[in-house]
Amino acid sequence: MRAVVFDMDGVIVDSEAQWKALEGEFFRAAVPGWREEHHAAIVGMGVEDVYRHLASVHGLTLGLEEFLARSDRVAREVYEEKVALAPGFLDLLADLERRGVPAAVASSSPARWIALVMDRFDLRPRFRAVVSADDAGGRTKPLPDIYLEAVRRLGLPAAECLAIEDSAIGLLAAKRAGLRAAALRTSHNADQDLALADFELTGFSSLDYPRLAARFAAR
Repeated sequence: MRAVVFDMDGVIVDSEAQWKALEGEFFRAAVPGWREEHHAAIVGMGVEDVYRHLASVHGLTLGLEEFLARSDRVAREVYEEKVALAPGFLDLLADLERRGVPAAVASSSPARWIALVMDRFDLRPRFRAVVSADDAGGRTKPLPDIYLEAVRRLGLPAAECLAIEDSAIGLLAAKRAGLRAAALRTSHNADQDLALADFELTGFSSLDYPRLAARFAAR
């Protein structure tokens, strides 16, 4: 295992729960028959993919431009005010840095949303690559393009990189790109089918490179 590629939402930061709470009011007003359990289907999607899903499955009639503007307002509140870094994440990142193991971010979020997290927590200098939906021409997960771009920037074979994801959509993208993938299992995704993962993690606390590499090599 020569590099670790982190998803952002639900992995680096606890944003999935925050998005679910703040989007609820917006979706209930805009989407006929929206219920809380519908949220699980959009976890891991890019924002324009969410729009297309809501329009085709739930009859959303709001225009794309207005939907994106509302989503940007929610994103600023989520990333600038609400989210926290996952417990143990900074310790794992520091251990990777000490050992010279590069890290990257591969997220279906727009670059402008990722920047809010990178800037708030001063993370950008600590990643060799930060790849967004914009960097992949909008070809978001479960397509492999974001992960393919991340490993290209890392300059490493995909098979020697580990992706850490919290959604079935993200795991599928990573596996399609040829990476091994760990599923981060938390309270917000307890009901998701993460069987595509090579192995599961329950958090970053007490996790370091040797422990992660041993799980990587065991498959």
